[in-house]
Amino acid sequence: MAPEEKFKFDLEGYLVVKNVLTPDGLNHMNAVSDTIFSDDGESGTNRISRVSQWGPAFQALMDHPKIVPYLIELLGPKFRIDHDYCIFMKKGAKRGQLHGGETDREADHWYKYRDGLMRNGLTVVTFFLSPAKAGDGGFACIPGSHKSNFVHSLPGDVRSFERPVHYVVQPEVDAGDALIFTEALIHGTMPWTASRERRALLYKYSPGHSAWSQGYYNPKDYPNLTEQQQRLMAPPSVGSRPDTVETRSEL
Repeated sequence: MAPEEKFKFDLEGYLVVKNVLTPDGLNHMNAVSDTIFSDDGESGTNRISRVSQWGPAFQALMDHPKIVPYLIELLGPKFRIDHDYCIFMKKGAKRGQLHGGETDREADHWYKYRDGLMRNGLTVVTFFLSPAKAGDGGFACIPGSHKSNFVHSLPGDVRSFERPVHYVVQPEVDAGDALIFTEALIHGTMPWTASRERRALLYKYSPGHSAWSQGYYNPKDYPNLTEQQQRLMAPPSVGSRPDTVETRSEL
């Protein structure tokens, strides 16, 4: 991470990384996505787990070479992939209210800094297959709330997006961008207002010793796994877990 990126993540709890997906990769993943859903789901929203099983391009996202260096910086070199899913939304669709934050209710939603190192609990990388411009909706958050001491004081009408306030923001992203955030950040999904479909792929990571999901990955469900991807899928462990490296061959 560049020094300014470290500053921004420590300050705000999230970071937009531009142009992570190539135009060809983006077109391919959108074409595959077109074949996945035969309807608009409940209230115009589709959410399905294990998008990493949609083919080699989606499998490769779990250790994308542009993203791995950020994860090493934020979770340490022994991080693991915890779970993944997508959120697709049509115009007018609604999702969950603002949630998250470092609380005793979610023990692995945390952010720490010490001796020049940032460390996080559950951390999310959202890959965008379509843009989210100002006012479109989708991912929203309260920048800096990963260090807030008054998470439970957030008013209910703000949590539900019924009352707009200046401290809730919807970051703008382009198709192909990735947004990384800590689950210690208060975040949620604003109603989607754009005519284009919202297409977001969420890959979530944990430190190597912990897990949030109640189920682990089965490597048998994935063809042609690299050694690194197998390490990322392994259940939590302490001490002997190998480090994740920053470079690998493309699938």
